[in-house]
Amino acid sequence: MGNKVAFCVVTWNNADVINACLDSLLAQQGVDYDIYLIDNASTDNTRAALSQYSNTHVTYSDSNRGFAGGNNILIKQALADPDVRYVALINSDAVLEPDWAATLVAFAENHGHVGSLQGLTLDFFDHSIIDSQHIYVNQYLLGIQHGYSESVAPGQYYPRKVFGVNAAAAIYTRDMIEALPDRQHDFLDERFHMYYEDVDVAFRALVCGWDAWFVPTAVAYHMGSVSAKRRGSSFSARMTARNWAAMVFKNAPWSVIRRTVRPASHALISFVRNMAEIHGPKVGWQTALALVQGILRLPIYASSRRRILAKQVLDSNYLLRILNNNGILG
Repeated sequence: MGNKVAFCVVTWNNADVINACLDSLLAQQGVDYDIYLIDNASTDNTRAALSQYSNTHVTYSDSNRGFAGGNNILIKQALADPDVRYVALINSDAVLEPDWAATLVAFAENHGHVGSLQGLTLDFFDHSIIDSQHIYVNQYLLGIQHGYSESVAPGQYYPRKVFGVNAAAAIYTRDMIEALPDRQHDFLDERFHMYYEDVDVAFRALVCGWDAWFVPTAVAYHMGSVSAKRRGSSFSARMTARNWAAMVFKNAPWSVIRRTVRPASHALISFVRNMAEIHGPKVGWQTALALVQGILRLPIYASSRRRILAKQVLDSNYLLRILNNNGILG
């Protein structure tokens, strides 16, 4: 098996941003790679833009498979190549420095049992602002982008094990993808469609003992939720609220849920109130209803929970310490 990187990009009405993304992938240095794309039935000029890139593997879907469904198709295509050892999920509104992939691959090659890696992802429009360093579930059981909107502090970052990686620009190892339980619903759970699917993967991998790393010398830039914003102000809030319950139910041991359910309830109420204050009462009600919908959907995830927790190797008390330490292990 080689150490080829497969870049996977899902597009939906991204004609105005996809060229910058693909140009940065084609500029990657120091690694062997292929690029896999799927267009989720765009209605703008995205497909015309993609047609300019003959040296990529492009799939055109006749329906919107979502971020999870689209990437799962690409991951299967990529892993059909036995030389692919690393799968990089890259948002269509993300741009990479030319050494991004080589830096992460070199780090992985020198460390054992690596499941995923992320570099320092900065705001595309203001490189002095952080988009994310990693993702984690906090003591209130909410998914968080560590460092989001903070100012960059040069010289303050170092490689470290973390809860998980942000799929806006991240690498996952073939070994982990093929080993994680609950493959019946593929690597990214398609029942989520969009939002929290990378938090779900991160939680599953952590519980099952795979290492996630933040490697700050690999730099990317992210515009942030370009496709979701085109769906309206309530879309991200509704999908986050709906998928939150599934993410927790699938992956958290009962002892962790029991010890965090009260603060989590208060945090969710605050989240709904914030959505109402920011976007108006209608969005607040939609978010609350989506949260209820997510709770009512929990029975469909029962078999997933059994399969995942049957493979649990992480001590529940240690997991609680990680949740209370901003998703930083140690």
